Amino acid sequence: MNAFTSNASLVLHPKEPNWTLDNLEALIKFLQQSGLAGDPLNKDENSFLVGKKFLDHVSFMGCSPNIKLEDETADGKFTFIRISTMPGITALTGKHSFAPHCPQCKKPEKNWREILKDNQLECSHCQVTSDAWQYNWRKSAGFARCFIEITDIYPKEATPQPSLLDSLEKSFQVPWGYFFYHA
Repeated sequence: MNAFTSNASLVLHPKEPNWTLDNLEALIKFLQQSGLAGDPLNKDENSFLVGKKFLDHVSFMGCSPNIKLEDETADGKFTFIRISTMPGITALTGKHSFAPHCPQCKKPEKNWREILKDNQLECSHCQVTSDAWQYNWRKSAGFARCFIEITDIYPKEATPQPSLLDSLEKSFQVPWGYFFYHA
């Protein structure tokens, strides 16, 4: 499923796919008070400019990452924060998602796109059926009801600081992880 408009994003999500965000305002308040998110974007009530401490929470690889933190050209191609909530567990995969490795036999399931049904995969090697989130996607897909998208970040260009993930866990009582969405 493609729930995002950006073709490349760093995405934070609860590691427990069934976890439901009870209070969107609490998450928005957390993101703004932490400095990850700033003022809301006019076009979407769940989208925000990056906050004053954004670079304290996200580590960029390399010596000079090419990111825009403001919409200087009005083309919508800049880094901002967007919260997405779903009524059920949603698989967020892109064209560049890796073949996931089976939790049982550890072999890659190359035909996962054809056999992913109702968030389940049956391994073609060992025939064990497992929830898709139990597979090792190598940070190229995620399964949740709530996603925090950081737009226009390409795979392995940046990672969230462990302190941000720890703070999310303390605030919402669920461990958080991340992956890279790339259309």
